[in-house]
Amino acid sequence: MSHIKDGLDLARQHRLPRPIHDAIEQHHGTALIKFFYQRAQEQEGESGRQVEESDYRYPGPKPQTRVMGVLMLADSVEAASRTLRDPTPLTIRSLIRKIFDVNIQDGQLDETDLTLSDLSKISDAFFHVLSNIFHRRVDYPGFDFEDRRRKQRPESGLPPAEPSQGRN
Repeated sequence: MSHIKDGLDLARQHRLPRPIHDAIEQHHGTALIKFFYQRAQEQEGESGRQVEESDYRYPGPKPQTRVMGVLMLADSVEAASRTLRDPTPLTIRSLIRKIFDVNIQDGQLDETDLTLSDLSKISDAFFHVLSNIFHRRVDYPGFDFEDRRRKQRPESGLPPAEPSQGRN
């Protein structure tokens, strides 16, 4: 949650325009941070401490405009898409649908004037972008990217150093 406060502090420090402040504040709305909430619930029995859902929600406010609603959805979809092990068209479409459904059911878009038609168009646009990002390409001749990853330098986790070609 601290990235919101830190982001707002930086935005004020650098005198960024109000729409940037709004984006920082609203891009998570009051969404539940499920990973940490579920972890706290699992530990609840061990500690005997009551877990309050409100303690695991972003401070908000919820998105107030169409643009901020789209930003929230885009941020969530982009982050979740990085977890896909097999980004097929079906899994991409399913991920987008789940993110949209969770935000709608949680009331995160209630203060925007986004319509179901808008959400359908936004979903299609996200699908198009992610499908293009994740589509498989043919191997580049002369490059074995996978082999380079297996031969990482153990002390740094970096690929082997390339020999100097005498370029600046």
